[in-house]
Amino acid sequence: MKKYLFLILIIFLSCQEEITLDLPQADTKLVVQGAIENGFPAYVILTKNKGYFESINSNTYNDLLVTNASVSVIRDDNMTHELTLITESIISQIETLFDVTINFPPNTIYIDLEELLSPTNFSIANRSYTLDIIWNNQSITAETTIPEPTPLDCLWVEQNKTADKDYKCDIRAVYSDPADQQNNILIKSKRIEHYKRIGEHTDSIQCKIKNQPDTILKLVDAGPDVLINGESFETYFPRPENNGFPTGKYNSTHRKDCNDTLVEFKNDVVLIKFCQIDEPSLKFWRGLVRQAGTNGNPFAEPMNLVSNITNGLGIWTGYGAVYYKVPIIKETTIFEEYSPDIIDIF
Repeated sequence: MKKYLFLILIIFLSCQEEITLDLPQADTKLVVQGAIENGFPAYVILTKNKGYFESINSNTYNDLLVTNASVSVIRDDNMTHELTLITESIISQIETLFDVTINFPPNTIYIDLEELLSPTNFSIANRSYTLDIIWNNQSITAETTIPEPTPLDCLWVEQNKTADKDYKCDIRAVYSDPADQQNNILIKSKRIEHYKRIGEHTDSIQCKIKNQPDTILKLVDAGPDVLINGESFETYFPRPENNGFPTGKYNSTHRKDCNDTLVEFKNDVVLIKFCQIDEPSLKFWRGLVRQAGTNGNPFAEPMNLVSNITNGLGIWTGYGAVYYKVPIIKETTIFEEYSPDIIDIF
């Protein structure tokens, strides 16, 4: 019997054929990540798409960046602004002029330099803007609108009721949705101050505390006002995690033991960006929220992000934005809007 089983196994193995899948190559397309909002210059980051099965190496990042495009933004009254690729020399000029430190590398972003250096009130609410890109003899376009911003009634800080640490806090808010207009809401946030212990596994520097803020505004949520149109309601803004749906908390001032010494950590300071966006932009950002919420779930239905770019991929969004600076101090209430620096929002 064993001999028969052995012969069957040999026959089975000898009949196998090597199968090679001839997968189609993805067409090279421009990927656009661009935005314009009230009171700030437009900016665009341009990259190329890459095939799912293509190899990734140390040169991939530079290969994906597009630095040879012609980029312009046309307002609905035909006023046109050209966007400039920000080189190392321009970065130095901006740092000197605004007394700031720019952390993003050169040759990665196109900015409306004219509006940045000499503001002309080009980016305003209730106007439409066409993005026009010429690259490799291709015309890539997109349209968006900057909606009228709608502020929050107020924000406040309170201790999280389920956290195991009493210094873990939430940012809560009240919003009164205008009944006479459709609103598509998008919220982003970032910690502009966040204190961490550095060198936690090195005894010699274990007690050093350093401010390590978030580098970019991260997406909290996006959605329409279908269920809350004309209503006033309470909500909260959890801290975005690195992956998945935002569920994080913020830190108020607290102390930790370090080498038999109590070391004080200052409270976080959070920048909240509360926006109105148009319908095409909402479809993109809402899709991104859903993808984040199902990240890693093998049973989740795959989806493609909806783009508003003609002849390309990505998103061109107009933000009707208001900002709030929230120190994470318990029982603090914020009513006033905040005017951020341009570096805060990029």
